[in-house]
Amino acid sequence: MLPLALVCASQAATAWAASQPPIALWRLDCGRFGTSVPDSCYLIRHGDTFMLWDTGLNPRLAHRGEQKVGTHAVTLDETLPEQLARLGLVPRDIAIVALSHAHFDHVGGAVSFPRAVLLIGRKDYDALTGDPASLTSHPQDLIDGLAPWISGGSRKDLLDGNRDIFGDGSVIMLNTPGHTAGHHSLLVRLHHMGAIVLTGDLWDRAGEYDSIASPRNAADPAASAASIRYVKALVAETRATVIISHEVADVGKLPPFPKAAR
Repeated sequence: MLPLALVCASQAATAWAASQPPIALWRLDCGRFGTSVPDSCYLIRHGDTFMLWDTGLNPRLAHRGEQKVGTHAVTLDETLPEQLARLGLVPRDIAIVALSHAHFDHVGGAVSFPRAVLLIGRKDYDALTGDPASLTSHPQDLIDGLAPWISGGSRKDLLDGNRDIFGDGSVIMLNTPGHTAGHHSLLVRLHHMGAIVLTGDLWDRAGEYDSIASPRNAADPAASAASIRYVKALVAETRATVIISHEVADVGKLPPFPKAAR
């Protein structure tokens, strides 16, 4: 028998198929680690609404070559607003910023979208505002990225479980704790390409997907193992394409920007 949450996701798919809003998905380049490890972000169009999934590195790092953030050597060639401009969009066009988790390479670019509603796991947000050092050795990089929401000036919506963002099963944040306590993945259903699961940092590399060992970067290995079982069951049920945000080989699973998957 499928878990209740998985059953709900399947039922939501039926609702989505009936309503069929225009759905599109773009991969955005939100930086890289070293010379080749990608930091991927994603733009999703649902009807007339645009949302971002993860936001990569802080825009202050852009156009400066390789920079150090904590112990990490990172590079950001182009900001999110610069990439969105190639689609004719400006920051105020982004209605939702949804984050897989509160690490600097996923939240940094959010600062450019203060008008958007922030969706993030409650446990990650509570850690960020209560004990940010529990998330990272360089917490200021998290605080800088989410400053508009931490200050109370921008709207936020904290998640405790799964969230069907548009209420039709097309875009669902999946509660997948383990890498962090509030970590989420994202299920997107496209009309032609089918289901896609953007896994955030549930896995760090494709080689971890088939391993029985918990990923090396899991803060809670037991929670991570449960999340992996859940996502693999969902992938099997929906025949989804799995995309790991830091996996070089997964970049090519979506069309090159500015083309979209549909």
